[in-house]
Amino acid sequence: MRRDIILYFVLGAIALTLALLFLDQDGRVFGMDEDSFARLAELAILGIGIGAVVVMSMRFRLGQMFSSILIWTLAFAVLIGLYAFQPEFSALKNRVFAVLMPGSVVPIGEDDGRQRFMATRASDGHFYLQGEIDGEATTFIVDTGASVVAMDSDMARSLGIDMSRLHFTNQVMTANGIARAAPIRLDEITIGGITRHGVPAAVTEGSGLDAVLLGMSFLGTLTSYDFRGDRLVLTE
Repeated sequence: MRRDIILYFVLGAIALTLALLFLDQDGRVFGMDEDSFARLAELAILGIGIGAVVVMSMRFRLGQMFSSILIWTLAFAVLIGLYAFQPEFSALKNRVFAVLMPGSVVPIGEDDGRQRFMATRASDGHFYLQGEIDGEATTFIVDTGASVVAMDSDMARSLGIDMSRLHFTNQVMTANGIARAAPIRLDEITIGGITRHGVPAAVTEGSGLDAVLLGMSFLGTLTSYDFRGDRLVLTE
């Protein structure tokens, strides 16, 4: 019975470690990066297992001891196998998170050394991406028909753009028709792990966009952006 309790404890520790790694979203667990946490957990569980085998070898017959060693070996083989495939599990975790949380932009690995990110389509058919403009949290709508990143005046004010310095000399097509627009340049846009500086953009008069249109002045700087059904994959 005591042997079973120890085994259940180790299996529970393995499950807890995997759960923490799977649910983590910022790349850190208890202040450590995911790789360091996984290595520490592996060593801790391995140490407990070795100690338990030593204790049991002094309390049980030889056959029981070998049976326990076999069980521990299988348990550690599972742990090491899961750790070895941690990148694949991390990518799977991010894919699941992106599906459950539309708007989130999650890393899904690399392609020829370039980081890839994924987002999923919202129920209204649009791709909403959570990101930042000059450090301010922003919701973007992917719009390949927009030549530049675009926002209305209300959004520009909320982002701290000085409206008194804008000149509405251009015209753009919006969902509400033709509107006058002022060209600007945004210091920084960050979406997922992708950051671009000095991005051309436009501010339209009035309101009505409700979110920032992510146009080609950003999308065009990417290696690729692929629409795959309800998924959007961005390659830096």
